[in-house]
Amino acid sequence: MKKILSLLSVVLVLASCSKDKDMETSVQYVGEGAVKMSVALAADVADDQTISIKIYKVDDLGERQLVRRYTSLNDVPEYLSLLADDYVAVVEVGEKHVASFDEKCYRGETEFTISGGNVENVTVDCQLLSTIAAVEYDATIAEKLSAGYNTIIAVADSYDAQAVKTGDVHSLKYTESKEGYYLMPEAQTTLAWHFEGKHPAEGDIVAEGVIENVKASAKYTVKLKYSKDADGMLVISATVDETIEEFDDNISFSPDPTIVGEGFAIENVQSSVSGALTYNVAALANIKIMKLTADNVTFDLLSGDIDGVTVVKTDDLNYKITIDEAFFVNVPGGQSAITFYIEDVDGGKLTKDVVYDAQGVMPLTSSAYDLWTGDVTFSANVLSSASSVKIAYRLAGGEWSELTATAAGEGVYTASATGFAAEKQYEYKLILDSATKGKALNYATEAGSQVPNSDMEQWYQNGSAAYYPFLQGAQAFWLTGNDGSQKAGVNLTVPSTDVRPGSTGTYSAYLKSVKAAVGGIGKFAAGNLFTGTFSMKGLNGMVGFGRDFTFNAKPKSFSVWLKNKAGNINENSGSPASGLDVNQVMVILTTWDEAHVVDTSNTDTFISYDMLGTMEGVVAYGTYRTQETKESWYEQTIDLTYVSDVKPTKVVISFASSAYGDYFCGSTESYMYVDDMRFNY
Repeated sequence: MKKILSLLSVVLVLASCSKDKDMETSVQYVGEGAVKMSVALAADVADDQTISIKIYKVDDLGERQLVRRYTSLNDVPEYLSLLADDYVAVVEVGEKHVASFDEKCYRGETEFTISGGNVENVTVDCQLLSTIAAVEYDATIAEKLSAGYNTIIAVADSYDAQAVKTGDVHSLKYTESKEGYYLMPEAQTTLAWHFEGKHPAEGDIVAEGVIENVKASAKYTVKLKYSKDADGMLVISATVDETIEEFDDNISFSPDPTIVGEGFAIENVQSSVSGALTYNVAALANIKIMKLTADNVTFDLLSGDIDGVTVVKTDDLNYKITIDEAFFVNVPGGQSAITFYIEDVDGGKLTKDVVYDAQGVMPLTSSAYDLWTGDVTFSANVLSSASSVKIAYRLAGGEWSELTATAAGEGVYTASATGFAAEKQYEYKLILDSATKGKALNYATEAGSQVPNSDMEQWYQNGSAAYYPFLQGAQAFWLTGNDGSQKAGVNLTVPSTDVRPGSTGTYSAYLKSVKAAVGGIGKFAAGNLFTGTFSMKGLNGMVGFGRDFTFNAKPKSFSVWLKNKAGNINENSGSPASGLDVNQVMVILTTWDEAHVVDTSNTDTFISYDMLGTMEGVVAYGTYRTQETKESWYEQTIDLTYVSDVKPTKVVISFASSAYGDYFCGSTESYMYVDDMRFNY
């Protein structure tokens, strides 16, 4: 069985224009035709073997003139056209060694005639040139003889050890059963073989002989067997195996469709503004599918109108596709490929990319903007001259803002803006002299960073004692004062199944102010939930406010769902307030190197909402304080006030059912439910 290597392909029809890669320019010849060539090889030939392809023009006297030569498949152009005349294609595969263990040689040639406007489908059938000489060692050789036995097969009328040693004759040395390949010199038809081995008892064992009337494309096998019946005797035979000349006469070959540029090289980068370009599509069977894909959008060229594309059917086998500038509203600015896909009814297929340099805005990348500062730089590829170059942008569906663009080299213009935010959909386009050019693009910025467990779904309980707002074994981000209140057998903050309307979760956080006492001795404590650490120093709490947090964008506000009650103050050992208690939410973005530690025994360490605007290391802050009881869920948004432009490294979020809890002051009737919080960008 043989395989087909498709080497050269082109389909050209009468009055079409083609371009050979060897030509400097595209030339239309009168009486020009084309060849579609394939090579039939034995199935075991490696595709990367050395190959020589030569095409000769044959004159009336039979003389050959070389017109094309290629030394590897990679050198063969995709498109090849020839003037009307008689030709012969000669293909040789494999390196020419007189004797080799590695490579067989093949050769084939086929005559063909090119006539004007026609396509010749030529298959060159490569036949084996090499003679195969094999040595086959029976198992008795290894059993009876010592290691080191070998057989030499030489291209000679008789075995001459000295000629083999000096290299005056070509030979191969076989130390195991295998094939060798020989290109017999002209008039040489004999191979001489010589075996040497050593028997432990009998000593040296030598046998030799010749194989006469050696032919190309034949296989000869020297079979060696140590006789068990007559010690010291070798049974030797040389046989011819004719099966290697088997071949399948019914080789079928269906050329794939082709596409060529009319008057231009399709392999070159094309400009979207250089005028309409026409592509000639042809096949040797009826075309059933013809599509064009640009920027992941596919257009059916056989049906429907496409702006900027004209399709003319010459016949079922041939089409002309013309593409003009109007089509490139489908292609982003810069260099990118449009892809043709063509399929015929015989299963021939072609996928071809054509790279265009398109005018218009270029796709944004993450390096073009900073969501913390809100700065963004748009870029556009400008190929036409214009007195005014602008880039317009907007939030999707909003009003356009036009930016004057400046040249940044090699046809690229840039324009910068501020206010670029996270989790937004933007649109942007190029405007030249008040006219939109190229494709208007859109870009969705990434979502802003959110704190972990913002939906309060993650909890675990330490046995039957303290609750923690994170999963067991996980790194804590949120904490409570439960480790302190548990000394009195109570939790200040626990998970609740009372969740806000529309929640997809099953838990919220319930914060309850209590007086935690043991044996009648204790202190008032506010229900609390905060980002940071907690420990006890006697009966006093040590709260480290702040967790490391990376902001990828600049938040404008903080929203959270709440239910709350501020009761009448009935615990007032610290005496900072009286009357109604205060429920409080505090958000701080900071650059603190370490968490800020509040020691409830030292009021100098306390954080007050009215000191946040001047507190060292604070970048932004926001607070919500209320004395109004709200027994139904509501969403509260807290605006952030920025006092610095630097990017924060820590976040403090603190919920307290009693704002003065650090002073051991508040109401045991106060509570707060917390669910589904987020930063708004």
